[in-house]
Amino acid sequence: MRARIVKLPRLFTAAVFALIASCVHSMRPESDLHRVAMPVLEKPLVETYPPPEQPQDPVKAAVFERINRDRVAQGLTPVNWDAGASRVADAFCAQQVREKTRGHYLMDGLPPYARTGFAGIFGLGSENSISWITTSTWADQNLTALGLSGHDRMMEERPPKDGHRRTILDPDATHVGVGYFVRGGRFQMSQEFLVRRLDRLALSVRSGLPLLAVEGRVLAPDRIQFVTIAREPKPAPLTQAEANARTTYSFPEPDEAYVPEGSLGMSVVGTVTRDRLRMRKDREFFFVYRPADAGLYTFVFYVACEGRMPKQGGSATVLFE
Repeated sequence: MRARIVKLPRLFTAAVFALIASCVHSMRPESDLHRVAMPVLEKPLVETYPPPEQPQDPVKAAVFERINRDRVAQGLTPVNWDAGASRVADAFCAQQVREKTRGHYLMDGLPPYARTGFAGIFGLGSENSISWITTSTWADQNLTALGLSGHDRMMEERPPKDGHRRTILDPDATHVGVGYFVRGGRFQMSQEFLVRRLDRLALSVRSGLPLLAVEGRVLAPDRIQFVTIAREPKPAPLTQAEANARTTYSFPEPDEAYVPEGSLGMSVVGTVTRDRLRMRKDREFFFVYRPADAGLYTFVFYVACEGRMPKQGGSATVLFE
């Protein structure tokens, strides 16, 4: 049998649980087991593909329209509005203003993909963030004009310092949520772009078990191909200066991958590959995960239709302690 090597495109039942639990407790002492700390999984965290809608806020509506105007001008498809991502962006901007931070990090040290993942937003994200600061106040200013001005400044970037522009014009992006916050002399805006190719994703744990259960369904015509898993240390709190100094971010490199059960000849380059991804009918999939160490784990889901290269379809980030 010829081994199938998969190179990453880019970066970024009760009886079953009873059986797994028995194996876990027999293999490792209780003190070595790591449980899910975030997101809160007192009940399953489930997200489904967002329904079509338009932003009602005039600032968000204007920036959303400008984003799609610029994408269409470059021959790209428009992105859909994402209300969930917009809520995350609003909360992020408000906290930035309270902390007097800027960029992509708050003083809690969480990277952007953990922020969206902990909120139950499971698209694969890219974030733009921009600040306006004045010694007076924005109370009498046209906030829509400010939002559009911030977007236009990002579109004016040129290589090699054009990261914001490339995020706006990412051909893989399917959705965007815009958020903002204004207080006194500070106007803060964030654009959360997402790649969404999952129809549904659910995270859960069983009481007393140190296991994360992941189940989902892929949008037609694609099917799940594999899942990569990357670990990084638990984020440490940052000072205001440290948060402001972190002006860029990237997804961590994976070192594990799960492929469909029985795919013993399939290997994802750069990872320890295991066939632990259970395929179900109607493009559904399921797996359980038990980490070897505490830390922040990011799962990226790769999908494809038959005969095509795998592409990123979504992500989830989980903190184990």
